[in-house]
Amino acid sequence: MRWAIAAIMGVSVLASCGEPAPNPYPESARQRFAMSCPPESAVCTCTWDKITRTMTHEEYEEALARFRDTGLMDPRVTRARTQCIERHPE
Repeated sequence: MRWAIAAIMGVSVLASCGEPAPNPYPESARQRFAMSCPPESAVCTCTWDKITRTMTHEEYEEALARFRDTGLMDPRVTRARTQCIERHPE
């Protein structure tokens, strides 16, 4: 019985270590992203996945507005893109 409980606890701990589920984004946001970063690119697909898992749609829109105003990109977007470039050299 102890082994069963330990196994269940181990599985639940490992499951909690995975990436969070993607936040909901409207299709229009993905389409706008695809205009500058095509979905055929592994880097772009990876970047979009990481952004949607890291930021809410509202946070992403705020980051884009800040970038347009100041030229400074949100560190979460930069980190996502950098990690994907390192994993998928094209």
